[in-house]
Amino acid sequence: MRPPPTYQTPIEKEENKIPRWDRKRDGDPMYRKYWNEVGRPLRRKMLEEKAEQRRLSVKERRCKRKD
Repeated sequence: MRPPPTYQTPIEKEENKIPRWDRKRDGDPMYRKYWNEVGRPLRRKMLEEKAEQRRLSVKERRCKRKD
């Protein structure tokens, strides 16, 4: 029989259920690693794509006004 987990020993399955936002807020090292390697580049890429879409839509609106 396994001893019951204490507050010092997190259960891996339970840790994975915690939302990423809460882990980020708590300063979880695993989340920090994920954020630096995966999350941050994805966020930057998404923001660049949105900015490009905005530029294109503004450019189209300007072209329509001239006509």
